[in-house]
Amino acid sequence: MALVQHSSPRPSPARAQVVTSFYLVLALAGFLWHAVSEENNDCWREPGVTHAELLWTPLVGIGLGLAVVAAFRVFERRWLWLPMLHREFRGILGRPSWTELLLLAAASSIGEEIFFRGAMLDAWGPWLSSLVFALLHVPPRRELWPWTVSAGLLGLCLAGLTLWTGNLGPAVAAHFVINMINLAYITRRAPAIAVRGRIQPRRTGAG
Repeated sequence: MALVQHSSPRPSPARAQVVTSFYLVLALAGFLWHAVSEENNDCWREPGVTHAELLWTPLVGIGLGLAVVAAFRVFERRWLWLPMLHREFRGILGRPSWTELLLLAAASSIGEEIFFRGAMLDAWGPWLSSLVFALLHVPPRRELWPWTVSAGLLGLCLAGLTLWTGNLGPAVAAHFVINMINLAYITRRAPAIAVRGRIQPRRTGAG
């Protein structure tokens, strides 16, 4: 999900609808791009992908999403930019309702995957499409640029997952899990305090 600066610290339902509308337009653009360039209206799956594959392959995406979230939780006390990013998002999002969080996570995952993996991946390949995906996640502060790099790496993983399974289900599932869990965590938990180096025990008394 792209980080966008806004003057109000607490989003309203109207703002959630605006963000959702943006991702719906992105999804429509991806659908039309795929239809024109590939002469095929099915941007969700490659020919030959069975209904059974459409049912079980999203489980792979859920596993990837949970692994990515777990990795960021492990490193958030070592990488200073992660708590900083947490504060940025927390200041922008405030405390939206669970319905708004679900709407934002679903709209962003579906819209971005249809555009980047459903259309751009076929047209431009995994590397260039992942680079553009990373550029969508350029933050306003230079200290947060590692987030852009991580978005690019995630884009490559999602592109590879899409090429391997032949459908967008796993990428959408992974993207949704990452966004939903992270949005809930950011808006309902205070940022962690990053610690550099080994923590030394405090000495007491003389000697």
